[in-house]
Amino acid sequence: MRSEEVSLAIAGDANLVVYVGHDGFMDFQIAPIAGTRGDKPRQTIILACASKVYFAPYIRQTGAEPLLWTTGLMAPEAYTLKAALNGWIAHEGDESIRRRAAQAYDRYQKCGAHAALKLFATNQ
Repeated sequence: MRSEEVSLAIAGDANLVVYVGHDGFMDFQIAPIAGTRGDKPRQTIILACASKVYFAPYIRQTGAEPLLWTTGLMAPEAYTLKAALNGWIAHEGDESIRRRAAQAYDRYQKCGAHAALKLFATNQ
């Protein structure tokens, strides 16, 4: 597999940065993130398998605060993101957003409310 440097310009205005998809960090590692931290606080939502374990070192380097990420294998699908974003837009707290995501995930995946809630974590 060949890795190339990628740069994303968001002009520093994002309050929330989201990733939904395959957790490539389960397959390979990348070098530490270069650059400087911004002055503006940011939150992240990472809907990918075991994102808390695999993304944590990189997220910490950026200074972002994880709003929602996962503790195990999952199907990263839009209904979970939509539920979380609805809570974020409504200025709900981290735990409320986590519960929204878990409820949506259980509704479609039928994994049980308890299992779905354990799948998602916040920075707390």
